[in-house]
Amino acid sequence: MARIKLTEEFKKAISILSGKEKDKLLFRLLAKEEILVKQLTFRLLESDTSVEEKREELAQTIRKNIEYADETFYSPGYLLLDLRSISGLINRHLKVTKDKYGEIELNFLMLNYSFELLHQQLKAFTFPKKRSFADYVAKRGMKLIKLLQKLHEDYQLDFRDDMKQLGRYISSDPECMKMAIYHGLNVNWLTRAEIPDPEEM
Repeated sequence: MARIKLTEEFKKAISILSGKEKDKLLFRLLAKEEILVKQLTFRLLESDTSVEEKREELAQTIRKNIEYADETFYSPGYLLLDLRSISGLINRHLKVTKDKYGEIELNFLMLNYSFELLHQQLKAFTFPKKRSFADYVAKRGMKLIKLLQKLHEDYQLDFRDDMKQLGRYISSDPECMKMAIYHGLNVNWLTRAEIPDPEEM
């Protein structure tokens, strides 16, 4: 939904409403904004819960979801649906907590754990059956590189092992390598844990 620009005249009119009227309007508007309610709940009512705790809770959910995907594996297409669902959970976590470090950590977990559990099953599928999954992995890998570029150097070091692991998984999978090349993802950036300058991409 497009954002509505509020005029100064409108803002002044709102500011002179009584506190009770403002509260009533606020509650009505919040009832329609789930993410905003979750953001405020986290900030106002969950002060004892740290961002790290929220991140770990979601990490456990991601592991359980991927383990279930492993137990019920049918095809790369169905796995992709699971990954997109997990990605939605990560995006929601980011919107609620503003946890940019966690966004990177959780995306690496999603991809690396999926490969760890399902690498052998995925090998059995040909490129046409695996194309959408491989495309998703390559795009997500490129996104992670771009997110890492924005992170402070000290924090970048935390992800060296995750980068190398993902690089090994992609490089050992011909279909994923094909899509990585197509999208301009140099897998050596991952396998060597080297974060390129944005101008190199």
